[in-house]
Amino acid sequence: MESQRHPATRESPEQQGVDEGRLMIERAERAWRQQVRKEEAGIPAGRYAGFRWLLLGIALAAIVFLLFQRLGQLG
Repeated sequence: MESQRHPATRESPEQQGVDEGRLMIERAERAWRQQVRKEEAGIPAGRYAGFRWLLLGIALAAIVFLLFQRLGQLG
């Protein structure tokens, strides 16, 4: 990319801007792809995975309980 540019040739300011913009986009895309690769590894099922499922179940049960409690008050 940067090594592909030829500093000996005189480019117009517009062409230089286009080239710089292209380089910025390529760098940003490369950084984004690296970040996505790291995120695709997934969350490891560590020692707290069961605890997280338990907390999720408790939260859902509490939501259902509160829903029925409110429906009982209204009805």
